[in-house]
Amino acid sequence: MVSNVLQNLSLGTSSFRGLRKTNQIYVDKTRLIFDLASQRRKYLLVRPRRFGKSLLISTFETLFKNGLEDFCGLEIEKLWKEERTYSVVKFDFSEIKPLFGFTKFEKALKDRLIDNFSGLGFSYDPNSTSLFSQLSKWLGEQPTNSLVSCNFN
Repeated sequence: MVSNVLQNLSLGTSSFRGLRKTNQIYVDKTRLIFDLASQRRKYLLVRPRRFGKSLLISTFETLFKNGLEDFCGLEIEKLWKEERTYSVVKFDFSEIKPLFGFTKFEKALKDRLIDNFSGLGFSYDPNSTSLFSQLSKWLGEQPTNSLVSCNFN
């Protein structure tokens, strides 16, 4: 039976979870998301501005953080067998503005890295080695396949 309920058209919504909770229209691309997510590789997805990059990253983040909780009725619900959830680091390069010189860019980059990883247990010691050395060491100490990183701009 076909439902005559009209769904809201999503305009500028970049949160998958928010889109699903407010019953906005979502074109089901979860088969492709399943194909990408199940291969455990690194990908570079290049898309034009305003073409859904943020929503795509949010969809991956929701899947890895919450499992199938927000995917009811979508194709991935039948395909995804992973019951485990993961810690997710979402890194948005648009938060870093390179317009004000290298020193401010470097400080903004460090601040974003510290903020994004501290919620997962990383603790930066400014009196020790460089941030990148400390972060690299900390990442090496994490259990294999325990962390998912979603980076975008």
